[in-house]
Amino acid sequence: MKKTTWIRIYHYEFWPFWLFYIPAYFYYFYLALKSRKWVYFSVLNPSMNFGGAFLSSKNTSLQNIPKQWVPKTLLVCSGEKFSCVQKKLKKKNIKLPFIVKPDMGERGKGVEVIHKLVELKDYITNHSKVSFLIQEYVKYPIELGILFYWDLKGNPQISSIGIKSFCHITGNGKDRFEELVKKNPRIQSRIPILMKRFQTEWETIVPKGKSLLVEPIGNHNRGTTFLDGRKYYSDDMLQWAVTCARQIPGFDYGRFDVKIKDMDAFKKQKGIKIMEVNGVNSEPIHIYDPNYSIWNAYRDIFFQMKIIYDLSQKRLEKECPTQSLLAFLKGTHQLLNKKIIH
Repeated sequence: MKKTTWIRIYHYEFWPFWLFYIPAYFYYFYLALKSRKWVYFSVLNPSMNFGGAFLSSKNTSLQNIPKQWVPKTLLVCSGEKFSCVQKKLKKKNIKLPFIVKPDMGERGKGVEVIHKLVELKDYITNHSKVSFLIQEYVKYPIELGILFYWDLKGNPQISSIGIKSFCHITGNGKDRFEELVKKNPRIQSRIPILMKRFQTEWETIVPKGKSLLVEPIGNHNRGTTFLDGRKYYSDDMLQWAVTCARQIPGFDYGRFDVKIKDMDAFKKQKGIKIMEVNGVNSEPIHIYDPNYSIWNAYRDIFFQMKIIYDLSQKRLEKECPTQSLLAFLKGTHQLLNKKIIH
């Protein structure tokens, strides 16, 4: 067995989502029984479908945020023609390159960087049955996942800060680009895609010290390393998150995925762009830091689940209705059958 395969087996950050979360499923059932509501979490974040668990519009959430914090964004409805999209892009002044992503996507599926209009045309053809977003490409170098919530006393809290370190290949002056890719356990599943993307470099020897960005999308299953960034917490960051959270009707709990110009961005109140706002499906992404232990990871996951449970019970005491179990099961069926996400 290859060394890279052993690494992916040994380190839980590479495990399939369903496998890693098995202990959390049992804890969820316990909380659901305790609550006497199978979808108790759906009472939170009333502006998001199922509290933001899934099938929630990214575009709707972003529309509530002050424009200064949001990149130029265009919603493309299912079945919309390429010529119509071109006109809207020109009107919005969104220029190449830009990001495309499903409006109701999950875990980075369907997210791409578009460099040519022909690539956009192909994307529209391949995603004709779903609505998706086109966002300007934000070149800020730092990407964070900031998990925010209001505690039971109504005080704002940040419980997780994750830093996304994008995947690079650094040459040693001996190995071809192909060999360097195959030695990297983070991008094993991306090899067929990378072969097409780096056709020119694939068979060439990468000079010693030269670094090539492999994947510009900050997603873990695309090779991005998630690092624990809680040491960068500041009151300025918290107050910024409070300002944004207050703009989202009834927002209780979720993660702001942001790009920032530098670590002083929150103090300066500029150089910040929110790429997405997630709801109760938000993970504390610091747990995927390669130096984090699996026991601490589960501890932190259960801690977040308990927060969601406690906040939902507070809303239920006020007789706020949850969404139905039947609707939740139908949504799950749609998700599993890829009718929403391609």
